[in-house]
Amino acid sequence: MHESTLSGGAQSIRSINGRIAPLEKVEEKVLSDDANGKVVERIIRPFDPTGNPGPAQKIRITERKNADGSVATETQVFNANINGSFALTEKSESLTKTSGNQTTTEVQIARPTLNGGLSTVELKNTTITKNGDNENADTLIYRRNNNGSFYNAVREVKQTEKRDGRTIENTATYLSGQLSAQTIAETTKRPDGSESKQVNIFGLTAAGRPNGTQPVLREQQLIEKSKTASGTSETLSIRRPAVDNPNALGPAQKIGERVCTGQCQ
Repeated sequence: MHESTLSGGAQSIRSINGRIAPLEKVEEKVLSDDANGKVVERIIRPFDPTGNPGPAQKIRITERKNADGSVATETQVFNANINGSFALTEKSESLTKTSGNQTTTEVQIARPTLNGGLSTVELKNTTITKNGDNENADTLIYRRNNNGSFYNAVREVKQTEKRDGRTIENTATYLSGQLSAQTIAETTKRPDGSESKQVNIFGLTAAGRPNGTQPVLREQQLIEKSKTASGTSETLSIRRPAVDNPNALGPAQKIGERVCTGQCQ
């Protein structure tokens, strides 16, 4: 068992007028790491649009390897108040098991109650099936109703396919059994380490269109990511349906640029 500090990372945003403002700074420390598991503490320090620091957030992740090969993970989220002290705001416990090409993860999420205890507010069950480089993830989310019972609130099905140097992710979200939203993302990685990503976002509503029963394209995101000497740079542009022609996307508009230095995900 040992404690070590990892180099942190910092993210900034470059607006369309060229101004760079810090977004957040992340510091990570490994509190212990041995044959039984690992404990990591992460401090996230956010900044507002003017660059002023906001209340920090502390996340402690405890991972334990069980004898049967399963992995149990406990994640505690603490938010800082104006005095700088941390209070627990969320706790999640997950158990991951793998058998053949299938991995299942069960998650329980609890939050503080008025009496100072913790109450489970959400259950999440995910089954991932892999077939070579492709995989299918099926997630069911259960939440409490007014009577305190859990009900199937959301189902998310994500299909990931890799072909010809591209990764295509098709994510469909169902509410009460009905398709309510869909996202199709295609990522292309280049030999120099840069990548481009096109994300088509479908929903039941879009600008200039009446509400419908089938999702329609409401936004297209264009993301360009490149490596820099100190980390990475990521630009985001969007296209949305034109008001005068809802069936066609308007020109791309650059929203901003995210710059990461240090450890970048």
